[in-house]
Amino acid sequence: MLARGKALAWISLFVVYLVWGSTYLGIRVAVASIPPYLMTGTRYVVAGSLLFALQWLFTKEKPPWPTREQLKRIAITAVLLLVIGNGLLCLVEIRMESGTAALLIASTPIWMVLLDSLRLRQMPSAVAIAGMVVGTLGIVALVGKSTSHGDALLSALLLLASLSWAAGSIYASAGKHHPFTASLEMTMGGCFSLVVALLSGEVGHFNLAAVTAPSLWGMLWLITAGAMVGYSAYAYAVRSLPALTVATYGYVNPIVAVILGVLILREPVTWRIVAGGAAIIASVALILLGSRRTAEEAVAGT
Repeated sequence: MLARGKALAWISLFVVYLVWGSTYLGIRVAVASIPPYLMTGTRYVVAGSLLFALQWLFTKEKPPWPTREQLKRIAITAVLLLVIGNGLLCLVEIRMESGTAALLIASTPIWMVLLDSLRLRQMPSAVAIAGMVVGTLGIVALVGKSTSHGDALLSALLLLASLSWAAGSIYASAGKHHPFTASLEMTMGGCFSLVVALLSGEVGHFNLAAVTAPSLWGMLWLITAGAMVGYSAYAYAVRSLPALTVATYGYVNPIVAVILGVLILREPVTWRIVAGGAAIIASVALILLGSRRTAEEAVAGT
């Protein structure tokens, strides 16, 4: 049973690797004609409700409803990950290119490692630190441009989103995975985001007739692949694998995005892609190795 759970956790992480690399583009397309928090709220309410309904219908033995403590943890995680983390990303991508946004969000693994080290009161291994440095350099090479400092507010908002996502991930990793965790987190996060959309005036200024077909397709992709599949996989992986291991998704997603661009949009393969991709693969290997060494040292010290 333990081996099966471990295998499922790794499969979930690889799903996150593959699926979430496409969501930056999906968000950029969706928010072109749909207000960011209205889009985020609708996306997660629909995805969470559908996932919950499917789980309830096709689960023979219904699990017990989450306890009050579990619901509290789910709500806090939803706010940190979806309302602040993903919501701010969607807000910023109205004015910032998806590649530049990906570069700033790539700081999430670094925040995750630092926050997890504070939680465990244990310094990351030198190998893991080296992996973070190499991965960051790879991201810079892959995106092929420096982050614009022309709008410091947008950059600050994305760094806040990155920190919030990292904090939510570390907070979630301390709890046990409930079968309805992902669906409830998405539903709660979606409802909170809709409240933000209402209070900020997005709902009042929304024009349904102005929504474009590309935005609808982008939102559909975000609901199905990005949320129902990707977020469910992330919710399981972050509660089943070490934080250092899960953090590697932040370095893998951009390279997946580049591969999709080459295969689908016939974008050229440049030296930046080759160098950045090699650096990112090396960083993943280093972080995983560092995570393993840290775990072995912790076991040896007990």
